[in-house]
Amino acid sequence: MITRLYADNYKCLVNFEWRPTSLQLIVGDNGSGKSTVFDILGILRDFVVGGTGVDSAFGGRTLTAWDQRTEQTFELDMEANDGKYRYRLAIEHDPDRMKRRVKSEKLAFSDASLYDFDGREAHLFRDDGSRGPSFPFDWSRSALATIPERPDNRRLTWFRDRLRDIYIFSPDPRQMDSLADCEVDRPDLHLKDLAAWLRHLSQQSFEVVNELRDSLKEGVLQGFRDFRLERRGESGRVLQFDFEFDGHSAKREKPFSFSLKELSDGQRCLVALFTMLHASVRQDAVLCVDEPDNFVALRELQPWLTKLNDRVHDRHGQCLIVSHHPELINYLAAEHGVRFTRDDAGPARVKPFEWTNEEMLAPSEIIARGWE
Repeated sequence: MITRLYADNYKCLVNFEWRPTSLQLIVGDNGSGKSTVFDILGILRDFVVGGTGVDSAFGGRTLTAWDQRTEQTFELDMEANDGKYRYRLAIEHDPDRMKRRVKSEKLAFSDASLYDFDGREAHLFRDDGSRGPSFPFDWSRSALATIPERPDNRRLTWFRDRLRDIYIFSPDPRQMDSLADCEVDRPDLHLKDLAAWLRHLSQQSFEVVNELRDSLKEGVLQGFRDFRLERRGESGRVLQFDFEFDGHSAKREKPFSFSLKELSDGQRCLVALFTMLHASVRQDAVLCVDEPDNFVALRELQPWLTKLNDRVHDRHGQCLIVSHHPELINYLAAEHGVRFTRDDAGPARVKPFEWTNEEMLAPSEIIARGWE
């Protein structure tokens, strides 16, 4: 589980520290940095796991506009394996040349070094704390992405693999495609490739697919019977949903089908929400959802919230949500909420969401009235 994120000199985050819990709702005004923390998690994941270059990950526009410093610092803490991982990255910018480089990159487990890049050489350490090999490395990317797993460096590769399991979504049903030409195990931000993700899950995780099918049958999609991937051409598959309608007659009507694209925006969003819940809320994975409530009615959101709360607890998962939705705020803010703030467009800060049962107004009403 991610227990701490620190960022300095990144957009509106200056000397910023956030300590997320297993289930957390982030609220705050527009521009207060809520989505920015998800951006950082995605950038660090792609930098460490995918080998994304430093110029692509930390472009010059990511520096804080009013800060004259040219160095950015990031720290990510994660609790696992009966200890604490700490990853630290420093990026140095050269504004005149519009270039940047990795100044330093470190990974430690319970204060014992696992990896240390000093700007020129990468130094590896074994799981028992002893010094391993060192080698020169390019400062334009992370060496962590290139290190193979060995019997003596499993803590390092475990951390890298866990970063891979940070899922960040802002579902947009208007972009979701019915056709899956291939399998996708890491879907995009807006879930355009939801069908390709389900194609992958149907081959790799029958448990997830069956749980999703059961959830959709429990009144999430009225009349839903099943979903399937129907062959289309040589390698394509179309995500189809089967429904039936009893009507008011004694005779049951003939079942009918819609492709994912033919469902309503709200129905597509619900399919996405329950897919990410069953596929991504599990031990050692982190699900980040930005505005999950768009396109979904209040009564449709409640079953997802209930299942989410139960699953985070039962599966020891972590889910972090950004939302302005009154239903989400009233359900989660009092116990699981934090508030992001900015004064006069200055640096973002985070504080607990304060509300008790003695309050005369619901949490969402307090927010709507300007936090007063």
